[in-house]
Amino acid sequence: MTSSQIRIRLSKQEKSEFEKNAQTIGLTTSAAIKLFIAKVNRDKGFSARLPRKDSVEISKLPLAVEKAMVIAKAEELGLLEDTSERIGSIVELRQRWQV
Repeated sequence: MTSSQIRIRLSKQEKSEFEKNAQTIGLTTSAAIKLFIAKVNRDKGFSARLPRKDSVEISKLPLAVEKAMVIAKAEELGLLEDTSERIGSIVELRQRWQV
């Protein structure tokens, strides 16, 4: 895949605020921009509200779970290589988790 760059100009305040907000949802600025682009391309537009780390519905989740969810979504969108284990059947999955 050939890479391409998009250049934009931001004020120092916009850049600082974006970096802070990206970090709040557990992303680097590059990952946040890539996620945004993937969502716009997939939805053929943009109308969804991105949840904040400190929002009510997410604030009770452990940080490790939040990070795992971000990674899983990025893998799902093809932004990161899928590192999940392959499961052939539900029986195989149950056998892996039996104690």
